[in-house]
Amino acid sequence: MAAHIRLPRALPDLAAAAQAAHRDPYGARDLLTTSAHGAPGPDGDVIVAGWVYSHDLRHTLLVAHPRFGWLSPGGRLEDGESPLQGACREVAEETGLRLRPLLPDPVAVLGNRERTERRYGLAYAFAADPAGPLTPETGQPAAWFTLADMPPCPAFPLDHEVLAHTARDLARGPREPSRP
Repeated sequence: MAAHIRLPRALPDLAAAAQAAHRDPYGARDLLTTSAHGAPGPDGDVIVAGWVYSHDLRHTLLVAHPRFGWLSPGGRLEDGESPLQGACREVAEETGLRLRPLLPDPVAVLGNRERTERRYGLAYAFAADPAGPLTPETGQPAAWFTLADMPPCPAFPLDHEVLAHTARDLARGPREPSRP
């Protein structure tokens, strides 16, 4: 039996969201799209993330994951939720923030095919006030960083660079990043 991306039983809108994503730094757009239609792909989980920016787009909110280091709030997509619903849920669970996305489409396709624990998914952009209170999950502190001073994330090595490029695109407005 061929290995494949582990998809929840019901995964509404994954293929359309992957096609609509503004950036694809890991080259995983086609893999997510074909897997959403039932084709096999590499072994891995589908993840969603919230790239939370300050309103001036100069800072981002990261969470200290015990295995992956500092990265954007995110996690596995759950059964029956759309990628956007999953990103909103993950941001709320990991930071306490209930936010609306800046854009209806994902800003990036995520991936880490170089690691044995493969993860593929989508990131959505959000904005929040860095002075507001955070209620992170126990054992996973959350903190704001300037885009220039984000700690490295070896598990997802391109995320921070793409996160910073997306902030620059969003700052130029209108609120639609350019495609790569």
